[in-house]
Amino acid sequence: MTTSQDTTRETHFQDRDIPKFTIDLDKSDGILIDDDAHDEVEYPDGGVQAWLVVAGSFVAQFVVLGNCYSFGIYNQYYADNDFGSSSQVAFIGSLGMAFIYILGIPASKLAERYGFRQVIFAGTITLCFGLLLASFTTSLPLLIVTQGIMFGIGSSFIFFPAVSLPAQWFLKRRGLAMGVSVSGSGLGGLVFAQLSQRLLDSIGREWTLRVTCAIGLGMMLPFIPFMKTRIPPRKGTTGFSFLKNPGFYCLLGACFFGAFAEFVPVDFITVFAKDRLGTSKNDGATLLSIYNGCNMVGRIVLGIVSDNYLGPLNAMALCTWMTVICMFSWMAASNYVGLCALSAAIGLFDGGFWTLFPIAVEEICGIDGSMVTMLAILYTFMTIAVFGTPPLSGFIQAEYGFDWMIIYAGALAILQALSSTGAKSVFSRRRR
Repeated sequence: MTTSQDTTRETHFQDRDIPKFTIDLDKSDGILIDDDAHDEVEYPDGGVQAWLVVAGSFVAQFVVLGNCYSFGIYNQYYADNDFGSSSQVAFIGSLGMAFIYILGIPASKLAERYGFRQVIFAGTITLCFGLLLASFTTSLPLLIVTQGIMFGIGSSFIFFPAVSLPAQWFLKRRGLAMGVSVSGSGLGGLVFAQLSQRLLDSIGREWTLRVTCAIGLGMMLPFIPFMKTRIPPRKGTTGFSFLKNPGFYCLLGACFFGAFAEFVPVDFITVFAKDRLGTSKNDGATLLSIYNGCNMVGRIVLGIVSDNYLGPLNAMALCTWMTVICMFSWMAASNYVGLCALSAAIGLFDGGFWTLFPIAVEEICGIDGSMVTMLAILYTFMTIAVFGTPPLSGFIQAEYGFDWMIIYAGALAILQALSSTGAKSVFSRRRR
């Protein structure tokens, strides 16, 4: 379906003097791909090999981000069992997430030089070995090294090569292929949140980590042989003209403050439910599962809304302002049913925002040889937020209580929404 937004986008790019290639990047992609004039005949747009690549990318995001998004279960467990305070144990998950994004560009370059499958395999071994080693220690510093840093390094080596592959095999059906692959993160969070809590209750932390390690190996290894590149990488000329575009800084703000705000409920809604409402650990796991399930739905639904109705910038701004409403509504949550509804809403609009964000980068800054650099800068700043928000949120909660922690999250969401709205305004002015 062709919309006015699509027509505007085509005109916007046709006016640019760009080489005869494009760069296709998902949310965290750092790999430059030569599409060679968008020759539709060269894209399989289906077939067994193409869909096996999509399945491999789905599994990679299921394993990597599923574990990341369910870390709130371990956060609660470690705090309850005196491994450290909430702010201290939060360093495990935050360092893991930080290393994923810090190593994005190196992981992409290694994949280009030595092969995607080789780097994904190395990442799988590193990730699983980190979880295995974590099962043999009760030391918080060693858990930070193993379940945090080693997990993050392995995850980066898996995620960045894997997330770029579906775009090499699809053109007309690229949106569907990417939508299926990125939904693995939401489904993974849903499954691991429930599974981790039940395993912790039944077989303990040590064997829970070992089972998680085995699941990662068992899911990744069968798909690695099929995760083939189809288009050889192309060395693009990197420029910095986008730094003169005020819209870039609006997107930087949206990305930065969005990451800060997102991980407050992800890491602490289970703690809130237990301490404020007196719920069980299984009820906390259900909250995270609801969040992750709706996050998966939001990635698909908001993408459809963007394509057919609002356009990416309007849809992204809508997601951010709805997140503001959700964050401040958290303060009024007085029962478990209301908290479940809140978790669903936050997950839906968080998922929508992160699906629409890379499209907004393309919309405002265009596609040229600096796209890799743009996303590298954006996600490097996001690393600061991912690393900083769990300990800072834990400190605010411990010192001043849940209400001030929620106000802090709401304030960050307002800054995210203002930045997204500013990006839309900049784009509208530049079109006139």
